[in-house]
Amino acid sequence: MLVKMWTDNFVITGEIDTLRDERLTDYIRENKDFIAVTQVRVCDRNEKDLFRTHFLNVSTSHIEIILPAE
Repeated sequence: MLVKMWTDNFVITGEIDTLRDERLTDYIRENKDFIAVTQVRVCDRNEKDLFRTHFLNVSTSHIEIILPAE
């Protein structure tokens, strides 16, 4: 599932590996501390590209907003 996350300083877009028909809310609850994100694009809060990487662990305690990306 392609998702977009906002933290204090960053906007992170990438893929998370959810089970078929699993809700994003359930996935977040099950992954308590970190979310593994692949094919990642990291931007500042103004959406200026900072870097891209194949893998990033994102601390769930820093996520302010997460939603499925279009």
